[in-house]
Amino acid sequence: MTGSERGQATTEWVALVLVATLALAALAGVATRVDGRSLGATLARSLACAARGGCAAERDALVAAYGERDAALVRRYAPGLVYEPGTGDVPVDWRRCRSRACSLAPDERGLDTTRSLAGERATAFTHVVRRGRFTYLQYWLYYPDSNTTWAGSDKAWATATAPAALAHRVWPSLPAPPAYPGYHPDDWEGVEIRVGPDGAAAVRATSHGHWQWCKQRRCRNVFGAFTGWSRVSRGSHAGHIPLASKRHGLRVDGVFPFAHGRSYSYEPLYPGAGLDERTTAAPGLRLVPLETVRGRRDVFPAIDPPWEKRAWSDPEWGGS
Repeated sequence: MTGSERGQATTEWVALVLVATLALAALAGVATRVDGRSLGATLARSLACAARGGCAAERDALVAAYGERDAALVRRYAPGLVYEPGTGDVPVDWRRCRSRACSLAPDERGLDTTRSLAGERATAFTHVVRRGRFTYLQYWLYYPDSNTTWAGSDKAWATATAPAALAHRVWPSLPAPPAYPGYHPDDWEGVEIRVGPDGAAAVRATSHGHWQWCKQRRCRNVFGAFTGWSRVSRGSHAGHIPLASKRHGLRVDGVFPFAHGRSYSYEPLYPGAGLDERTTAAPGLRLVPLETVRGRRDVFPAIDPPWEKRAWSDPEWGGS
């Protein structure tokens, strides 16, 4: 094929992708709630792949690690990320970026971000586990640090230790105040999808050493309906699935979960339809099989990397 023929084929392919994606968008438009952010990201990714190439290497790496079937599942169920306002970074490839300087991203509501300001790709490291009838798809997210901000704990700590910090600066012989216990370098969080033999998918996300579906305590260490999105909390990067919950009066069998004699129902929240936050839509998330790149335990001296966690081999484990 000549260069001009290749150029023509690329142009035709771009046009075909555009027409197909617009058709899908039109079909989705008849639904009562549309996840337009994912549709837009799919279009952008399709056009970029068609015009520039470069997507084949990612696909080939997934196929080499998992085979055609599971590689397709890993891409299909990759979660989009919704960042709580004030979350000024994206998950990155730890082999290239270990500081906030290279992971920082614009904290702008409504923006879909696939790269940090330094140009680092938003990345999820994947792992596939089979147990009985189920396939578990794990998406591990690395951030250069974690700084818990729950209930303003970081600000309260800074205020409480400010006199000691000032005294230490003036008189270095005085002891420095203790470091904030809610901070540590290197942070691994994750989203896990459980796919049944019928194709039904359930999800949960890591949060402060355990897993969550909805944000409330009643959803701790349980799987719930897959919506396509996971929340990233400010500072700690803890996760949960964005949902609107409704409490009902009496306990009714079949409504999950129950708490204090009452039942709850849930509706998913989507960017642009209940959520006005920065995102990384799933099509723009770079996927890397963690089985092929995991390192030694001492790569992360302060924390356990995913391959050292019990959940790596026991996907129903309650700890994260």
